[in-house]
Amino acid sequence: MHTETSLYTDLQRLGVPRGGVVIVHSGYRSLGPVEGGPAAVARALLRAVGDGGTLLVPTFTTNLIDPYTWPEPPSAEERARIMEEMPAFDPEQSAPHKMGAITLALWRLPGARRSVHPVSSWAAVGPRAEELTVDHPREDPEGIDGPVGRACRADAWVVLIGVDHDANTSIHLAESLLEMPHLEALPDRYLVVTPEGGREWRPVAKTTKCSDGFVKLEAYLARAGVIRGGTVGDAPAQLLRARDIVRVVAEVVTRDPPALLCDDPECVHCPTSRALLRSWTPPADWRARLP
Repeated sequence: MHTETSLYTDLQRLGVPRGGVVIVHSGYRSLGPVEGGPAAVARALLRAVGDGGTLLVPTFTTNLIDPYTWPEPPSAEERARIMEEMPAFDPEQSAPHKMGAITLALWRLPGARRSVHPVSSWAAVGPRAEELTVDHPREDPEGIDGPVGRACRADAWVVLIGVDHDANTSIHLAESLLEMPHLEALPDRYLVVTPEGGREWRPVAKTTKCSDGFVKLEAYLARAGVIRGGTVGDAPAQLLRARDIVRVVAEVVTRDPPALLCDDPECVHCPTSRALLRSWTPPADWRARLP
């Protein structure tokens, strides 16, 4: 049975820094049995970063978008029914969708701040929480002016606990900085309830796409020597500097634009992305764009 203290020790051994910003992607079940459940893991993470540190977690609500881009899109009739019944995003009430029990525990902590993006919100706990989550841009949620971009500019670290790089949102930041054209295809559409009570569906200009292929990035990161590996509880864990992730992604995709796309021919996103990227040329100043 793992405890808050034993998990804190594991996080220290991994190298989680005190006093900075740490982006957490996690899978609770991978830890094995934990006394006190997800709340104990959240407390261990807070102890690891210390009073001066801030934790940042994705609290996405991809269940509250037009389902035409869901991994298994419904029929036209079912899509219409779902959209008619779907509620609008509420930052206080809309639970994160498939973000994991640890993220849920951190979001529910007193003092946690959540951005108000209707699809790609983030929650933060710590002295920089407001700074990271306020005024989240609607049209480029994973860009340099969003929570993950601000964290990267603040020299954040990314910790993966029991999850792979398909959960690593900093990869999308690199795509945004490089203005990769597939981000503007098949946009997420979210519901807005107007003051008159009407229902409007509005697109997000830059929408993150399938991340299943992001697992390929680990080999590149390992070759670059930027991964600190270890275990937290029973879970495999990695610690990486966000800037290193963005740099390695940029180096990979400027050489081979579709390198991080998945290989599933039935994927809703990747065949379209692959077609668009065939004619894409990286910006001449792409290195200067990196944080």
